[in-house]
Amino acid sequence: MRYQYTSTGFEKDYYSTKNQYSAVNLIIIINIFIFLIIGNNNSFINQIFGLNSNNFKIWQVLTYMFLHAGILHLFFNMFLLWMFGRQIEIVWGTKYFLQYYIFSGLGAGLFIWLLSDSITIGASGAVMAVLFAYAYLYPNRTLLFYLIPMKAKYCIMILIITELSQELLRNPYDNVSHIGHLGGMLVGYIYIKYGKFLLSKLSFIKIKKVNPSVKNKINKVDLILDKLKLKGWDGLTDEEKTILYKASKEKQRHDSIN
Repeated sequence: MRYQYTSTGFEKDYYSTKNQYSAVNLIIIINIFIFLIIGNNNSFINQIFGLNSNNFKIWQVLTYMFLHAGILHLFFNMFLLWMFGRQIEIVWGTKYFLQYYIFSGLGAGLFIWLLSDSITIGASGAVMAVLFAYAYLYPNRTLLFYLIPMKAKYCIMILIITELSQELLRNPYDNVSHIGHLGGMLVGYIYIKYGKFLLSKLSFIKIKKVNPSVKNKINKVDLILDKLKLKGWDGLTDEEKTILYKASKEKQRHDSIN
């Protein structure tokens, strides 16, 4: 019998046998590389690969996320992704985080295509979804929001209200895609709530059923591992530490069998 832990925390904290690549770093590298190759706000490239509502092509809902209007546009998007995405990726795992980022960006693109009439570029829709996910996971963490200490859940509420009001005002001099930001956060929320269910329905791979008692044990270990990531070893109770110790010994025993 072998356990398949759904949380990556166990493997990283106790064995560190696999050096998985970071989705956050990969996304940042790709964006910087494309910016260096294409240059600053290339209008010809933007027409083809930006999200062009007047000349829409299916690939644009993906490619628009990797184009930026300037160095500051690129910097702030990648900085926010690096600052908040890393911690989410640690908890969710690289695969799920990457799925979330791409799915949210695609969803934001669809909102832009349906409700905008201009060319839109930038990763802001997907990055806003990352900010939303951070506030969803850590609602009571204190952040500096415009230099004001504030809990993450209040920061995201203010951000949503601001984006919504800016979209409704439709300032002709405002070149920010607020509908893309809102769309990214909305699709991100839907993915957090129903993503795993939707993926299971779309999957063609049959998953072997696990004994309920074994599944409950695995889920309990996963919850403790997530708590370990947030609060550290000293934040665990003696009972939780014992459960992890026994699970680690059992995993070592199973891994020794080929």
